[in-house]
Amino acid sequence: MACFNLMAVFTGHPLYSCRKCRNPVALGDDLLSKSFKAKSGAAYMFSHAMNIVVGAKEDRELITGHFTIANIFCSKCGEEMGWTYVRAYDLRQKYKEGNYILEKAKIMKEY
Repeated sequence: MACFNLMAVFTGHPLYSCRKCRNPVALGDDLLSKSFKAKSGAAYMFSHAMNIVVGAKEDRELITGHFTIANIFCSKCGEEMGWTYVRAYDLRQKYKEGNYILEKAKIMKEY
């Protein structure tokens, strides 16, 4: 597992935190899309995430195709937050590689 603890300079823009422990996990400026689905319902795609632990890679069949993904966890409380796309096998889905999906039910927006 890899752990990413990054200090961010907060400039008054919104950030997204773990709902369980309020650890910052993503910046509002990195939000790419609000139209994703996860186990708990709605999910957001971000270009970057911080203060997360990346789990083992695994191949998974998702709604839009076959991917290699890795689950991501809050580095402070261990809550499963979503996943990151490691590899997309469909050329039309390659834009997802390297991006992070955070489940809306697991995060809160803060200013």
